[in-house]
Amino acid sequence: MSIYERTRGKRVDVDYETGYHFVIEYLSEGELAWTALSKTAEGAPNHETEPYSSLELGDDRYMVNWIEESGLVVSQVADFANGKVFAFMTWPDDSARGRRAELLHKGTLTVLD
Repeated sequence: MSIYERTRGKRVDVDYETGYHFVIEYLSEGELAWTALSKTAEGAPNHETEPYSSLELGDDRYMVNWIEESGLVVSQVADFANGKVFAFMTWPDDSARGRRAELLHKGTLTVLD
């Protein structure tokens, strides 16, 4: 089962311990929309629609990846069975190693009806 089939018609609340909080809706097998409910990076939008790719890992867990227009890359593991989410984000930053800044998140995941 794909993440789109798993969440069709529902939204997913993603609340990271880093203070970032989003609602994600999987619109199709290859497109998602996210909305920020809390802080965002300076100058970042509060809502975007992104193409994504995903992989079912088994046991109601999925790896979801997307690249935003700004160059921000998100690689996320959504563990629906345990209500947990993990993500690695990286974005362009000339002052950082490899010219990419990074942030590792963990948090809770809740399917909303």
